[in-house]
Amino acid sequence: MKAVSVHQLGMEHPLVVGDLPDPVAGPTQVLVRVHAAGVNPLEISIRAGDNPRARQMKLPMICGTDVAGEVEAVGEGVEGFQPGDRVWGRSTTGGYAEKGVLAAGSTGRLPDRMSFGEGACLPIPMLTAWNALVIKTKAQPGETVLVQGGAGGVGHLAIQLARQMGCHVFTTVSSTEKGDFCRAAGAEVVINYREEDVVERVKQTTGGRGVDVVVENSASDNLPGDLGLIALNGRIVIVGPGTGKEGDVTISVRPIMGADGHIMGLSSGNLAPQVPTILQRLGPILARGDIRPHVGKEFPLAQADEAHRLVLSGKFLGKVVLVV
Repeated sequence: MKAVSVHQLGMEHPLVVGDLPDPVAGPTQVLVRVHAAGVNPLEISIRAGDNPRARQMKLPMICGTDVAGEVEAVGEGVEGFQPGDRVWGRSTTGGYAEKGVLAAGSTGRLPDRMSFGEGACLPIPMLTAWNALVIKTKAQPGETVLVQGGAGGVGHLAIQLARQMGCHVFTTVSSTEKGDFCRAAGAEVVINYREEDVVERVKQTTGGRGVDVVVENSASDNLPGDLGLIALNGRIVIVGPGTGKEGDVTISVRPIMGADGHIMGLSSGNLAPQVPTILQRLGPILARGDIRPHVGKEFPLAQADEAHRLVLSGKFLGKVVLVV
């Protein structure tokens, strides 16, 4: 099979496209013929050597994890899946490849209404949005949620999920185009952070109260300001430092103390035991089309380097996907 591998850490080293042996489904696993693979900031940071997970990786490694495709074979003990089923999930053998192995219990069914490209947008972004809003912050109907960076893969889905949960949704963007995109997803208040002070606008719009929940996609830039815009008992969940950003930030503790606030982090790697239950709850929502991912740009597998550069630039809407 064709696959895209990391042979040396560092963005200066190109990804390598080559032929590798086909993976095989073991017990409780499914083998998937991949049709599309999602491109995430996480795998870019690992490839660059900036993420702590990079030290755990054995090189060369197939880049990425997020895939959508058709089941080709099932391993011993697998029930509920058969060859030809349309699925999405995280490949344990690497995502940027023509075939991948998924844990059956953590594999989602791809609705017929969704393309494989849309399905590849789901694994990390959708599960991260769910983790942030349902599990970590426990957002409630009627609460106000601010999604920092609403036009990205996680942000766009977080806006839709928060609206499905009955929340009021604010979001921040860097352009008029991204603002229109977020409004179409359900954001009620859109703040262009290049033109407005986010804290002032939030305070003004909420009558000085602030927001109940902040989904923070770029903590390196925004976390100090987040402390000044949360309401009493507000919750901030850190999804990431920001694409290509360093993880260090300095904050004042007094604002979070004064608000009786909470700052939480999350990691997609720690969510694995809960994924089967999440998929059961998420499946009907996706099947109805209540939440829909957006493919901003597609690249062929051989152009994975270009896809990474586009993600780092931030000049796209929704999600960047590799077509396999």
